[in-house]
Amino acid sequence: MSEKIKIKILTGLIRTLVKPVFGPPWPYFIQRAWLDFMAVINIKPKYTQVSSVNMNGVPAQKVLNTQNRGERKTVILYLHGGAYCIGSTKTHGGLTANLAKKCSAEVYVPIYRLAPEHAFPCAIDDSVQCYQWLLAQGIDACDIFIAGDSAGAGLVMAAALKIKENKLAKPAGLILLSPWVDLTLANMTRVHDRIDPLLRWNNLKAASEVYLKGVEPSNPLASAIFADLSGLPAMLIQVGSEEILLADARNLYEQAKKCEVDVSFNIFQGGWHVFQLQAGILGMANDALDEISIFTDNVTNSQLDKHKDLA
Repeated sequence: MSEKIKIKILTGLIRTLVKPVFGPPWPYFIQRAWLDFMAVINIKPKYTQVSSVNMNGVPAQKVLNTQNRGERKTVILYLHGGAYCIGSTKTHGGLTANLAKKCSAEVYVPIYRLAPEHAFPCAIDDSVQCYQWLLAQGIDACDIFIAGDSAGAGLVMAAALKIKENKLAKPAGLILLSPWVDLTLANMTRVHDRIDPLLRWNNLKAASEVYLKGVEPSNPLASAIFADLSGLPAMLIQVGSEEILLADARNLYEQAKKCEVDVSFNIFQGGWHVFQLQAGILGMANDALDEISIFTDNVTNSQLDKHKDLA
């Protein structure tokens, strides 16, 4: 089947079966159950191994591919998306399994606390606790990448800012897929959400309100485009051309450059919000994960070279 036909089928399914349920008027328990069910369209590669772990009191899954044993160790702390209110290890099981294979990595996926039951900054606190747990296991910070999509990418930025504030060893790099990093929703009146097969503005508006619960949406820990990003590790930002958060990704890139962060930015033409979820099915999604693998290799090799120079 050609890539064009796959894109047409997948966007049609997402637009018809997911977008109408992802957001109001559906209560969050229905959204969560439906998206968990729809995750059956995502594919896990062979030899995927999943186990449960407890990361400083935060339940999580550890995902790896047994074919990668014996290769260089990379650890990815993956923070799933879902507008801070939904999403799970099920919805992102295919993506994290494909990441584990592509990057020869151990991928840890926290089941962090969700709004509206747990508002800002609970998810941020959980994410930082999980990072500290990885360090406590003796894993070198230079082997750890923090990755996430959509609201999960917003959590990546918030966690990185808290790690910097708390003077913890900084991770090797940050991987941000379709980041939602402007909760002021400044582009809501500029971009019509018909372009996006998955996201609706009224979903993001409702989610931001129950997540923030009175906190200013311009708070840097909620909207990283307003943060001082200086001193953060290397960043890779991926976004699709057909999504309402394209401006968020572009503005984050500009802010990172302004703060002199080593940042790479790639717009995938024809891509929709977190199209990487279709890795294993869609060539474009596989290409995106290949780019992530190259990024982790390049960052790690660069750090090894620095250590050799110091020696």
